[in-house]
Amino acid sequence: MAMSDLPGELVTEILSRVPLTSLRALRCTCKTWEVLSKTHIIGKTDAEGTFLGFMVIDYNLCSLKLDLQGTHDNGNLVYRPSIERVWLLEQAEIWEVFHWDGLLLCVIKDESRLLVWNPYLRQLRWIQTRDKLHSAYMYGLGYQNNNNNDRNHKIMRVLDVAKSSEPGPLFEIYDFNSSSWRVLDVDPGNCVIKSGVSLKGNTYFLAEETCLEGFVVESQYILLCFDFTAERFGQRLILPFGAGFRFIKTVVLSRVRDEQLAVLHQSEDNNVMEFWITSKIEPNAASWTRFLRVEMTPQSFVTESFFIDEEKKLALVSGFFKLFRHIYKRAYIIREQGCIESVEMRKDREPGNKLVFSSYAPSLVQLQINR
Repeated sequence: MAMSDLPGELVTEILSRVPLTSLRALRCTCKTWEVLSKTHIIGKTDAEGTFLGFMVIDYNLCSLKLDLQGTHDNGNLVYRPSIERVWLLEQAEIWEVFHWDGLLLCVIKDESRLLVWNPYLRQLRWIQTRDKLHSAYMYGLGYQNNNNNDRNHKIMRVLDVAKSSEPGPLFEIYDFNSSSWRVLDVDPGNCVIKSGVSLKGNTYFLAEETCLEGFVVESQYILLCFDFTAERFGQRLILPFGAGFRFIKTVVLSRVRDEQLAVLHQSEDNNVMEFWITSKIEPNAASWTRFLRVEMTPQSFVTESFFIDEEKKLALVSGFFKLFRHIYKRAYIIREQGCIESVEMRKDREPGNKLVFSSYAPSLVQLQINR
């Protein structure tokens, strides 16, 4: 019996059991399955207890797969990820990578263009920019929901004046439907944008807010949501911990699937690390619950990115710590009761590279392919 002759129910059952990492082999099985895979999300987005994502190593985009339950090696439980370079993008040196709605935004080193990639459909779209100053920009990613449920995806660039050697607009936005950039006239108030996470079509930015308390200038971390439909900032959102700038060593944003926002907090005066997840999140309102709290070792460890698995009550964190004059990149799995387990990450050859990864979920978003 040919593959095309199999009953529909059996085909559905087979495809539902295929891991996402085996998608290429599935598409080579027969033409019918290849066509089906490009019109439906098939297979498992992640196997039981497995983290799937992308990271940048030495300016190369790499896929990452990690069994969060560990594997046994000579009687020892080890956490050893599978990291593979994405050869589709081998000619591009990647500065940073961002994820939204199943798409990856790749910031290209020393080029006046950006790259948007749909890994599931294997589609690319190049976006021209007016300069090459990528290290001076932060990015907000989202989409506008149209009446027919189509999504008009957008990219916002935020200029960090302190890092820029040239003057330019503070806020620009790229519209996928019109394939063009335009300057945005928006005001974040007395806030300095730091970084952002895309969630439900909007971007939630971590921002430093400055205010005058008597004769003393005080700063604290807050959240600002940029609404990509209205193209404006929402109300300031308060973080669930004392966020005075002087007392904070690290604040990092992440998300739990595309449903909730997550924040990691490390104090300056101790080695306590806290993880919080929103129980409610909207552009103008947020409420939080604490997910994990742990005393981190080494104390000098600084988190750069993290991922949360709610069901398994664990967090995967990456970052670095300093010992004398050396910087060491590390990743850890953190569980309840303060259990901390080291992940054997490949050593970076470029000291300046961040050890940052992002979880991935597939998407059927069609890109206008160009070269």
